Order: sequence, then structure tokens, then C-alpha cells
Amino acid sequence: MLESALCLLPMFAIFFGVIDVCYAVSIQSLLSQAVRAGSRWAVTYQSTYNSTTCSSQATCIAQVVVDNAVGFLSANSSYIVVNYYVPPNLSTPVMSCSAGTCTASTVVTLPYTYSVTTGTSTTTVTISYANQPGNIVEVDIPAYPLLWMVPIKGYTAGSQVTNSSGKTGLGLSLSADAMDVLGNLPQGLTPPSP
Repeated sequence: MLESALCLLPMFAIFFGVIDVCYAVSIQSLLSQAVRAGSRWAVTYQSTYNSTTCSSQATCIAQVVVDNAVGFLSANSSYIVVNYYVPPNLSTPVMSCSAGTCTASTVVTLPYTYSVTTGTSTTTVTISYANQPGNIVEVDIPAYPLLWMVPIKGYTAGSQVTNSSGKTGLGLSLSADAMDVLGNLPQGLTPPSP
């Protein structure tokens, strides 16, 4: 009995520790794949997704991410942020969208004009809207709270987080990010609103 008690507790701790680590790695991989799918969808400039008309491009991008997250983001898509950048300034987005609301930057304002020098000629480029071809779209999940499946009292491996179900506890804050360049539109099409 004594040997069993001494062996079972460490064995269960190792077993559940492996399960928790594998679970976190799996969710991180899933979120990375979901944001990649969202950024790939963004460059297509489609006006519908799953036969539903998009109220804005960012709303449909968020829905693509939710659909590819296999239910982990379905309760709360406010974890998803869509940022639009102009090519010469990748530090400050010209527009940031979250939970269906887009906010224009006060630092980088539209229309934005910059010069491109190739050889001896200089061309002036004017960007009039956030999702203009040539701009960069970033699909980001900056902080997805992941609680441990088996919490151990007194063990603080992560900060206190609240997951999408409203449960608060010690856990991990996972993030995922994907960027892509918005390509040219097919002839005669105009991009949807950001």
C-alpha cells in the first residue's frame, strides 16, 4: 500500500502534466492555423463567406478564423484583431478592427502618400483606403487565455486569465499572428469595406 501511494501520486502528476502540455501545444497550433486561414481569405477580396454577405471584410475574416478554430473561439470572437498596414510603415496600423468595430489610426492617416524610387525614377503612391491592394493585412489573436486542465494548488505557471467560458484561473496566454500582402483585384472589382 505504501509503495503504491508513493508511486501513484508522482505518476498521476507526470501523466496529467504531459496531457496539459500537449493540450497547450495543440491549441497553439490550432490558433496559428486559424489566423493563417483568415489572412489567406483576406487576400481574395470576396464579398461573401459561406453564402453570407460580408458587412465588412474584417467581420468575414474573423468568421473564417472562428470557423477554423474548431469551436475554441466560437463563444467569443473578440479575441481576433484584424490590422491593416501601409507598406512603408509596418509599426502602426492604419486601421484596426475587433469585434465588428474598426478604428482608424490617428498616427498614420488616410490618404497616405509615399514615394518609391526605382533606378533613376521616383513614383508617388497614394493609399486611399485601408485594404487597398499592396497594403498588408494582419490577422492576430493577441491573448487567448488557456486554463490548465488539471490545476495544481500553488503552482503559478501563468498569470491569472479568464477563458471564453468566463472561468478564471492560473493558466497560459496564447497568441497567434499571420500577415499577408493584399494582391491586385480582378478587373472591374472594387474591394469591400475594411
